Amino acid sequence: MSKKIVPGLLLTATAVLSAGQCHAQSEVQLRARQLPGWDQTQREGRCHIRLWVDDRAEVRLRGDRIWVTTLQGAKGRDEGSDCSQALPFNAVSDFQVRQISGRSRVATAQDPSRANNYTAMFSVEDRQGGGDNYEFEVTWRADTDVSHVPAPFFDDVRACQDLVRQRFTAQNGRGAYIDFDGFADRQGPSSDRSQGHGQERGRGWRNQARDQERIQGRGTGKSRSETREITYSCVVDTQRNLVQSGDYNYSGASVRVDTRNPLK
Repeated sequence: MSKKIVPGLLLTATAVLSAGQCHAQSEVQLRARQLPGWDQTQREGRCHIRLWVDDRAEVRLRGDRIWVTTLQGAKGRDEGSDCSQALPFNAVSDFQVRQISGRSRVATAQDPSRANNYTAMFSVEDRQGGGDNYEFEVTWRADTDVSHVPAPFFDDVRACQDLVRQRFTAQNGRGAYIDFDGFADRQGPSSDRSQGHGQERGRGWRNQARDQERIQGRGTGKSRSETREITYSCVVDTQRNLVQSGDYNYSGASVRVDTRNPLK
């Protein structure tokens, strides 16, 4: 049997593989359209989520905002999602999901709660190739008077990671992204509200203002040509709910598939 490698065939296979991966971890953010009769004071509400998904995607609903994160395959997109009201920023009961269309199953990954800042999450896996249109209806009933609900709490870890991700993408171009680890550490001058593995406070925090804290964590920075472990940190103003600064550093060995475009 011949073991001869055809260069053109190898190049074509590489191009196909790159094309299939180029939209991994891309995210679309949008605000759902308001259905006729939109009323935020009603105790019952619903949203119709309409999407096009190829392979694997994660969908989040918070208030009237929808995030579609493509985990694998071509970039997902919205196909006209709408709501009768924003998902309340307080406890809801009878949270239901009814799939209307789509050749694969839509699964509920998490119900909205205080722990996740009242964010519902769904997963779609379409392994049949070519993508398909999905529609599912989300319904709920508010446990309290929604006209007097509190504002959502500031998700400082997510805000920190968003800033670090933006800087990483700006430095490394389209297709670069960060997979963040599931836990982050919070450090402040007067308390240590740690999530995950605690770390000692740095010396620089002895004179830190009371309304500031540092968030630190780990992740993996990736591009089309290289993968490296990173550490990241942010300074957060807890009084104004504002990320004041954020940065990342490489902490592990590089795994390269292309030496022309190293991570920055």
